[in-house]
Amino acid sequence: MLPEVFECPQCQRQFVFELVENTDDRSIYCPQCKRYLGEKDLNFILISEIEELIERLRFERERLEKDEALYAMSDCDAELKLYGNEVHKVVHILRKAVAELEALKEQYR
Repeated sequence: MLPEVFECPQCQRQFVFELVENTDDRSIYCPQCKRYLGEKDLNFILISEIEELIERLRFERERLEKDEALYAMSDCDAELKLYGNEVHKVVHILRKAVAELEALKEQYR
């Protein structure tokens, strides 16, 4: 179950709604003042989470690519040179993960 926190703009009460439920009613109302706040949108939540993961993975991939280029081509300690030569394996995994997340994101659109 994915909970989401909402705040009613009228009474300013915060509450939690479970976004995955077995009911067909997707409307969200404030439990205190009964004001209509919107519809449950699980796809939006999933796409947002996937986009955040993609951004973090891309950041790490780019950082590791720079490390790979720096340590593989420069004159440095043997340990760092080995790191530079082996980091391409992790970069490959990150590229694959980003591609799979992009494909998954398109399924939810």
